[in-house]
Amino acid sequence: MEEQPIVIIGAGGHAAVVASIVEALGIFFVVGYTAPAAGAATISCRYKYLGDDGVLPALFRQGVRLAALGLGGTGDNRPRCELYERIRAMGFEFPPLKHPAAVVAPDVVIGEGCIIAPGAVVNAGAKIGINTIVNSAAVVEHDCVLGDHVHVAPGAVLCGGVRVDRLAHIGAGAVVIQGVTVGEGALVGAGAVVLHDVESWTVVAGNPAMSLK
Repeated sequence: MEEQPIVIIGAGGHAAVVASIVEALGIFFVVGYTAPAAGAATISCRYKYLGDDGVLPALFRQGVRLAALGLGGTGDNRPRCELYERIRAMGFEFPPLKHPAAVVAPDVVIGEGCIIAPGAVVNAGAKIGINTIVNSAAVVEHDCVLGDHVHVAPGAVLCGGVRVDRLAHIGAGAVVIQGVTVGEGALVGAGAVVLHDVESWTVVAGNPAMSLK
């Protein structure tokens, strides 16, 4: 099977991780990456810098139809959402990318542009939204529902039946117990233990998690 050309959007550490997932899958060829400037050594030493996003229309005309979003998020996922939608409007498609070392049940629904990193576990009945990141060693248990543009950071654990609405962020090492809903745009701090529903556009942290603002 001929490898499909794909462009990486972004130049930081997360972009390098995404590129490594693309390579591990063995079905894509990375033509290079775009960013406002050339990236750090992690990605610039391995891939060609193509220029800023202004080069994307020409790249599309040359036959590159696939893109992978390498912009990460540390709490506010709106920039990732906006960038995804802008490049999607150019005609690019974002294939879901699941690292071979991730464990994903066969009935899991994975949205376009979803990134599932090495060591992640996504169990039966879960649904993962568009442009959502399930990062390294994160656990998404059975019947969880993750909305679009969500980020579940490394080592976080979502117990069974958790709902995470669009644009929310679950911090590294956080635990959300079964049946809890995390509202749109909410931020769960690193290491938090969430026992109750989290309102939209609020920040919670601690054990047990309490609202900060």
